[in-house]
Amino acid sequence: MRVETKLTFIQKGNIGAEGRNSDVFIAEDIQLGTDIVVKNIKKKDLDRLRISDYFAESKILYASQHPNIVELNYSCEDDDNIYLSMPLYKNGSINSLINKRFLSVREILTYSLEFLSGLHYVHSKALLHFDIKPTNILISDSNTALLTDFGLAKYTDANGFATPDQLYPPHMAPERFSVNKFDVYFDIFHCGLTLYRMCNGNEDFNNQRKVATIADIENGSFPNRNKFLPHIPKSLQNVIKKALSVNPVGRYNTVLEMLNDLSKIDKNLDWLYTQDNQTRTFVWDLNEDKTIKYIIATEEKGKWTIVGKQYSKSTTKTSKITKWDSDGYKNQEEAFKKVAKLIYDYENLKK
Repeated sequence: MRVETKLTFIQKGNIGAEGRNSDVFIAEDIQLGTDIVVKNIKKKDLDRLRISDYFAESKILYASQHPNIVELNYSCEDDDNIYLSMPLYKNGSINSLINKRFLSVREILTYSLEFLSGLHYVHSKALLHFDIKPTNILISDSNTALLTDFGLAKYTDANGFATPDQLYPPHMAPERFSVNKFDVYFDIFHCGLTLYRMCNGNEDFNNQRKVATIADIENGSFPNRNKFLPHIPKSLQNVIKKALSVNPVGRYNTVLEMLNDLSKIDKNLDWLYTQDNQTRTFVWDLNEDKTIKYIIATEEKGKWTIVGKQYSKSTTKTSKITKWDSDGYKNQEEAFKKVAKLIYDYENLKK
């Protein structure tokens, strides 16, 4: 017996989403008595992409239940649209977080291990996500990273390949321009780009992208694999570089391999980075039991200076760390290399 029901929600406001393929908004669910997130997919767009199963995404999402994957409340339709209802997470996405501030290495690792665990589960179901990016990693109310948006996901064939209906332009893997079938290496490349953005912020990534060409993507010039903020340890840089290998066979064979390498990283975990581009001041601080250490790089009239300071929690006084002081650097790259060495040397001294 077929039963048709009516669901009612009140739209409150749209949620901005980079490269979005649908309308996503916050709504009040009358039946559940709570605010939810609703993804509105136009049937005409699915028809244009020759997608015959209007509920393909909701079926994939429901079949992919995992602690690190956003759950589906329900899915429904009207004459023109498909609606997917999901919980509202007020912490937003990784993208909204890295637009506000830079992450510590500990945060990068924690969130990455979580969303990659979700992706590993997805791959175990013979699915490719095809849209790994900071906006598609939400942060739950318990501060856990959750993978979302399976609108481009596809089941693989017997050989492990699939062809997406469309792709997200800022996250193009080099092979995108030579083949139209992809495997797990494609998702792993997207993971590398996502971690790169978590390490360096969106501003730097977007500035690079503005001038990048297809050739830059194909030869590995974009993004710049040698450009990382000073507090990002070499071990984390190496994981990202491997995931971003131009040749797919040079990448991780599985997400599990990537997870294992990330779980071994134990350097520079708690340094926090802030910058003020107006005053050209760049600060790294480390909050320890008794003190807060500071490394401050500043630019004035083209010359860079580095100063070390220490704040005592017991006396509330700030003193200099003169052995960290230096000046005469000609550019930001030189100054940041020195900061990276100071952080590296201090981390090794603690052991």
